[in-house]
Amino acid sequence: MKLNTFTGWAAYGLFVVAVASLGMFLVAAGYGHGALAILAGCVCVVAIATAMGLVGGVVKHDHRIHRDTPRLL
Repeated sequence: MKLNTFTGWAAYGLFVVAVASLGMFLVAAGYGHGALAILAGCVCVVAIATAMGLVGGVVKHDHRIHRDTPRLL
């Protein structure tokens, strides 16, 4: 269960990073800072993709070792 716990907390942390960078993206785009908006948008997309990949990988691993419902926390 250590892998599941780590993945759950890492995914929550990446979600917080994604929400914060989405806010930064919107503010930077609103004020006309194009380069910062692109950077914040890329960070948001990468954080979301990484979190989804982590959770998906752990779910697949749990199914492979015949656990019915994976618990992340």
